[in-house]
Amino acid sequence: MRSLPWYNNDEQVEFSEVLVASGVAGSPEPVSAAYPVAQGVRGRSSKWSTLEFSEPVVAAGEGFYVVFRLPEGSEHSAYGVGGGAGIGYTVGANGYTGWLSQDGEDWVMLDEAFGIAFAPTIIPGEEGMVEKSMDTPDEPPVTQTALLRPFPNPFNPQTVLEYSLPQAMSAELAIYDVRGQLVRRLVSGHQAAGTHSVTWIGTDDNGRRASSGVYLARFVAGSVVQTQRLVLVK
Repeated sequence: MRSLPWYNNDEQVEFSEVLVASGVAGSPEPVSAAYPVAQGVRGRSSKWSTLEFSEPVVAAGEGFYVVFRLPEGSEHSAYGVGGGAGIGYTVGANGYTGWLSQDGEDWVMLDEAFGIAFAPTIIPGEEGMVEKSMDTPDEPPVTQTALLRPFPNPFNPQTVLEYSLPQAMSAELAIYDVRGQLVRRLVSGHQAAGTHSVTWIGTDDNGRRASSGVYLARFVAGSVVQTQRLVLVK
């Protein structure tokens, strides 16, 4: 997602920050697990406004959530040009499922008859698009160098490969066919410590679509060499 047109309530209200998070469908993650994409956000009163993210973001899970942090102590019924802090609602099939939370941990779903007036600008995942790795107090530090299982697998049209590095080091991640021929180089060079993920959309280094079949993801970092089997189906 690169930007988000949204229906604002009151231009006098400033949202301190907007965050995004991926997770399972129907269960938003705590705000502590979300990644900030904008700060000091204002929109026009009772009109559509477009929020441009600081950088494109991609979801790794089944759900994708955008979090508007309301001003401290704000009320939906507060006085203002557009009636106080809030985001426009729609009725029926239009709009997206909305959630409310007071503490950013426990969420309450809006009535199914209503949706929040968002119109996200969706962009496809691309090879080399690396997700941000967010450290939270509950997240243990990375202790091993490893290539994790890709998801989904089998896949069509794309799959996500994750790898972990306990310290900054040079790493290589590439896709090979069953004959051992290089298909696509996804990662090459010095990488920061932490957990990283990269998307392969089933194309080779020349941008051509790979044929369906079995492929191998080969990961090399330090003394570690690992492979994961991938199945591209069409």
